[in-house]
Amino acid sequence: MTESRALPDNYRPATSDDVPEGRACGNCIFFNEENLDAEGRAFCERWDDYVEGGQYCNAWEPSEDGEQRQVDLSPPSYMKAAARQGLKYYEEGFAGDGLTEATVREARAMVAGNVSSGKWVRIAAWIARHMPDLDAPAAKPDDEKYPSPGVVAHLLWGSGPSKRGAQRAMAFAERVVAKLEEENRTLISVEAKDMAKIETRTNNTEFEVREAEDGNGMTFTGYAAVFDSPSQPLPFTERIERGAFKRSLAARNEIKMLWNHESGSILGSTRAGTLRLEEDSYGLRVTADLPDTQLGRDTAYLLKRADVQSMSFGFSVPKGGDEWVSANERVLKSVRLFEVSIVGAPAYEATTGTTMVRGLDKIAQRALVDSDALADAMLKIESGADLTDEEVGIINKVVQELSPQAENVEEETEEAPAEDSVSAEMLALKKKKLEQLMNNI
Repeated sequence: MTESRALPDNYRPATSDDVPEGRACGNCIFFNEENLDAEGRAFCERWDDYVEGGQYCNAWEPSEDGEQRQVDLSPPSYMKAAARQGLKYYEEGFAGDGLTEATVREARAMVAGNVSSGKWVRIAAWIARHMPDLDAPAAKPDDEKYPSPGVVAHLLWGSGPSKRGAQRAMAFAERVVAKLEEENRTLISVEAKDMAKIETRTNNTEFEVREAEDGNGMTFTGYAAVFDSPSQPLPFTERIERGAFKRSLAARNEIKMLWNHESGSILGSTRAGTLRLEEDSYGLRVTADLPDTQLGRDTAYLLKRADVQSMSFGFSVPKGGDEWVSANERVLKSVRLFEVSIVGAPAYEATTGTTMVRGLDKIAQRALVDSDALADAMLKIESGADLTDEEVGIINKVVQELSPQAENVEEETEEAPAEDSVSAEMLALKKKKLEQLMNNI
């Protein structure tokens, strides 16, 4: 049972002079907008209480997006006042039949200082579309039928009861949207850099495939990652710390389950609710409703036959997200999760075809060498042909760039090669390391 905790004494407005710019409950990792109370406040998973998005406390931690997002999404006081008046009229029965529960819920959230980026985009468009509603006779304060349903709707959206007030709210929303668009351009650039650093890890696991409770399709359960379990040599040893996925899961970004990391082979999605991810004491637990498609049916069949026994996940490591406890041991403490995959075979068993080519491409990209030249060098090693000095340099650079053990490679051979040649044993060792690296790229 979770222990109840009272909000701290330092819970205060985010606009206070001692609060760092850009920090508020609304962009804190503990702020759960999917759980709102009757007043529109969101649930704080740190203090087990409902809080306003425009507040702040010293336990603030950045959300996955909050690490970079700086646009203030808090509504101004006049929009909160409008929403508050709209709710009062709504409770008095002045709203029309066309009013949705979502509008009322979002109005309560606005009063509490919580407006999502998506809502800001919709506000400007909604006000512009419904501006004529304020020309109706019942929209005039001296009319006996005032307030009209149109006026109540405008107020609930944070718009004013008059055209002047509506135009002011619309202009404010447009300024917020412009800032969001500019920031998104920056975030896309940052995300592209993160995507270039994506790593994958494969884990042999036991799967459970059963008919869905509603009898419609198949449900899959397995583990994409196991905590505190040493990996195979990468060539370094790696383990995943409990809680490594917490921040990524709390950010509620879309994550998909794929077949063999292929972006077009989708088996489930968190946004659609067909993929559910959670951390438990064992690892990253994956539950998915497999689609009634050829891919989904084939996957279920292969899982039932135990022809497939591995899961994998694609991730990148944010700054401070890992720790090298020694030259040979890495601990993943916090990762950005992009996808989970059911894989037909561990990548280190795939030595030919598109998997090998894809691995070489990624290794070449990360080590800043030509992928074709690297592939030619690997083929020569495989066939026992002599390498040129340039190809030897490419192999050495890749191992040195991507392996923390690179400086000790020579010590692992019984004899160091002569300056003008490379021993077969050394090349075989480097090839083995490259293959191990490809398993994890």
